Amino acid sequence: MRKIIVGVSLAIFAAAGAARAADYVVVKSTDPSIKAGATVDGGQRLSLGAGRTLTLIAAAGDVTMLKGGPSGAVAPVRRSAQADAGKLESLRALIDPPPAGRTFGGRRGGVCPDPATLKTLDEILAVQQADCAPQARTALEALASSASRP
Repeated sequence: MRKIIVGVSLAIFAAAGAARAADYVVVKSTDPSIKAGATVDGGQRLSLGAGRTLTLIAAAGDVTMLKGGPSGAVAPVRRSAQADAGKLESLRALIDPPPAGRTFGGRRGGVCPDPATLKTLDEILAVQQADCAPQARTALEALASSASRP
């Protein structure tokens, strides 16, 4: 019985390691072969064309800009804890929203904040979940473009 429990425990831990979340989400891309909303692992080689740029954001809110060269580009390896899969999925939905469906009934009303007041990734994702996705998208674009300025 003990061997069965140990075997099942090892299988669960192995599956959890294999189902590791990606480290980044693509926010902007000037290369048409890499779409905004795609997930990228740290250390992954990307076929980013020479002269093309790619803006990535991590679950912690770190923004990274990559420039393509003759051999593409490599996403930096994250040295922090494992990425928060829930945050990355929320980011993907914000960047590349699913097609809008029909909504029956009323939507929750409320006042959405000015996108210029949203400075962190956590603030942006909180606003997105409060039915203010357009404002959250605008704030995310501003956050991503602030990293590309010298």
